[in-house]
Amino acid sequence: MSTDLEDDLSRVLGRAAEGAPQAPTGFPGRIVARSRRRRARTWTQALVAAVAMVIVGVTVRGTGGAQPAQTKLPDPVEAVWPDAVWKIPKQLPNLPDFRPVTFIDDRTVLLWTPKSDWRTDAVHAYDLGTGRTRKIADIPSTQQVHASYYTVGAGRIVWETIDEKEHTRFWSVPVSGGKAAAIDTGGPVKGRGEGLTVVGDRVAFSLVEGGVFTFPLRGGRVTPVAGAERHHILRWPWVGTPSEYTQSREPSFRELLNAETGQASRAVVRPGESYVRCGVTTCVGMRPDDTRFYRLRDGSGERDLPGSPVLGLGDDRFMAADPPGPAAGQVLLDLATGKQGDLGLRPDEGRMSGVEPGILHGGLVSYELNDQYVLIDLARIR
Repeated sequence: MSTDLEDDLSRVLGRAAEGAPQAPTGFPGRIVARSRRRRARTWTQALVAAVAMVIVGVTVRGTGGAQPAQTKLPDPVEAVWPDAVWKIPKQLPNLPDFRPVTFIDDRTVLLWTPKSDWRTDAVHAYDLGTGRTRKIADIPSTQQVHASYYTVGAGRIVWETIDEKEHTRFWSVPVSGGKAAAIDTGGPVKGRGEGLTVVGDRVAFSLVEGGVFTFPLRGGRVTPVAGAERHHILRWPWVGTPSEYTQSREPSFRELLNAETGQASRAVVRPGESYVRCGVTTCVGMRPDDTRFYRLRDGSGERDLPGSPVLGLGDDRFMAADPPGPAAGQVLLDLATGKQGDLGLRPDEGRMSGVEPGILHGGLVSYELNDQYVLIDLARIR
């Protein structure tokens, strides 16, 4: 390691420790429970590892030029992260058509089944250990009312419906199963809901039009979050503006606010940069010369990204990219450790946009591969 790189690592370490948002308190029950599976680590350690990593094919600015170009794909994701990857049949005996939604717990996945017009029919639990499914509940819906944004917390499945007047209502059912019931919030919310999450005994959500709100899980008044009138939920308690997908190439989530402590963060965006998408601690984007970058929100620790990445980081560290060199395929990169795994997708088989571990997609990455679904639990990757 060169002296310049050692000095660079030292600077990044100091800045990360001082400037990165602190670990949030009061995480939703689902996130807290799943975080226990992770090895104890800090954002500082992860980010220093990202700066120090040697991913074949990555160009590191200011450290002597490019590393050798990649000539072959890495090992499959299931070999690189065997404890975090599952393959399940695309058709199950009692479920000929379904979509994975999110994790209920360490070994159970929530599945969504459609009606003929693609409205939700029901939700089911799939046991990754036994391969068995059980129906949790039918989902009430009509041609004018659509259900979406399923989330899990406090022993319940929670979701929302939006009607033709763009009014949002909220529903829940026990994870153990039962009849879906509307949550009484004193009437529908005006606007299109998004970003639903369970926070202890409350539900938090944001609106596509902007604004963050909470209400009791068992029902009660909807309360706006102070100072978050234009914001959207990124990862509770962090809310930000603009939202993930912006017009005129505005940086997404450049402004962050901790809804519980009031801590604020503004990401550095340099002149001429475009498609900048920020998470809680990091940002990715494109420079004026069309090269891609990855760096901390304060602008430090900047590095080139390899290949032609799909912009957006899952859990502030995971991304899908087309590797450089003659090997054709798509890989999942862990920027915290430098590991990468072949997703198995090939150009002649079609790339699935759902493989992108975007900043809002939570811990589950799922995509179709031949006659199976590949499921990746980002929270289990160490």
